[in-house]
Amino acid sequence: MSKIECAASIFASASLHLDVVDEFIAITQSKLDGSSSEFTRDSLTDLLAGLTEQRETYRSVLAAAEPIVTALAA
Repeated sequence: MSKIECAASIFASASLHLDVVDEFIAITQSKLDGSSSEFTRDSLTDLLAGLTEQRETYRSVLAAAEPIVTALAA
């Protein structure tokens, strides 16, 4: 596998992971909005905070990697 193929594969995988995290955030938010249990709301709020942190990490990595992948492909 060439560097270009490897970089593109990593970028595509990270993009897919970001999509999954975004979907999970939406589901978690929906469940949080529908919950009346304080314990459940606290638990889901903690989960949402962790997922949001993961999302920001993926976004940062993708933003940093995109110019590199583009440059390698040129």
